[in-house]
Amino acid sequence: MGTRTGSKGQKERRRFPRKEAKVKVRLSASGSGRTFEAYVPSWDISIGGVFCESEFFVKSGTPLEVTFDLPDVAETIRARGKVIRQVREPSGAGGRKGFAIQFTEYIGDAWLALAGFFLAPEVRRFVTAYRKTGRHNRIRVEQERMVDLIVAWEMNRFEAGRRFFTT
Repeated sequence: MGTRTGSKGQKERRRFPRKEAKVKVRLSASGSGRTFEAYVPSWDISIGGVFCESEFFVKSGTPLEVTFDLPDVAETIRARGKVIRQVREPSGAGGRKGFAIQFTEYIGDAWLALAGFFLAPEVRRFVTAYRKTGRHNRIRVEQERMVDLIVAWEMNRFEAGRRFFTT
């Protein structure tokens, strides 16, 4: 990914693209004899984290377990993360208040499910176009078909000058 510029001309440091997604996020934490649990709406999600809209704030560095469901994703996303940023005063129209959580550990196949949320539409378009070539019919062994499909996908991205997770 190239360098992007965020709001106020600051250098964008995100590793993964984000997508606006309004889902209910369950946050939980326990330790030191205390337990915390809350449900908050998300503003946007990336493979690396989630921004939660909220009127209350969680201290930066606080470890949390995060659970949510995404549209068109079969499994529930579960991850551990930490609060890395708070937004207390929204700027401009459509501003948001809340806090950002960076995922530090994915539970089960959460990482793959999140990647699918971002890549599945592009992959489906590619597979549809690939099937129209008839190439997959000439290969008899299913595993070799899959390998050929992935090789074709990567060559297509290479020719287009794109890397994994373009925005």
